[in-house]
Amino acid sequence: MKVKCTAGALLLLLASTICASGEEAPLTDAQIVGIIVVANQAEIAAGQVAMRRTQSRSIQSFASRMVDEHAQVNQETAGLMQRLAVTPQRSETSDELMQQSYDDLARLNAIDARDFDQAYLDREVIFLHQLIKSVDIFIRSTRNAELKVLLVRSRPSFILHLDQAYRLQVALERPGYGR
Repeated sequence: MKVKCTAGALLLLLASTICASGEEAPLTDAQIVGIIVVANQAEIAAGQVAMRRTQSRSIQSFASRMVDEHAQVNQETAGLMQRLAVTPQRSETSDELMQQSYDDLARLNAIDARDFDQAYLDREVIFLHQLIKSVDIFIRSTRNAELKVLLVRSRPSFILHLDQAYRLQVALERPGYGR
């Protein structure tokens, strides 16, 4: 029950973070890049915690994939920034997302070992769902064609990650799932 409450609070905070981006002035491409970099770093950090804390080989494999693939997106983003001579810019949204990432990591590190897998997967389902919604908004609003291509190419991977997290979450609820 405690995990579900934490997941609900996380969902509300993430939703308010994204809604806040709609209330401020339209994001520049540099701010969009800043948000994407922070989101990928958040996924990498959460994956690293999961790799260290979980006893489940399935979740370790998923977390490892999250770390590798989100690091790859950040590398592609860095290459794009270098080609375009663009520096990621902070925004209210990226700052809130960074703070949420710190809070998530603190929660994940503090949670009891037997509840960790559920908490991690709940976080992933919520975070990835929101990331996909944000990427959809960014694809429509970015002005740079290369950034748009990067976002469009990354989106299916994020959808696959969400699907995998959801499937692991469902499997975790089945009786006999080895923790």
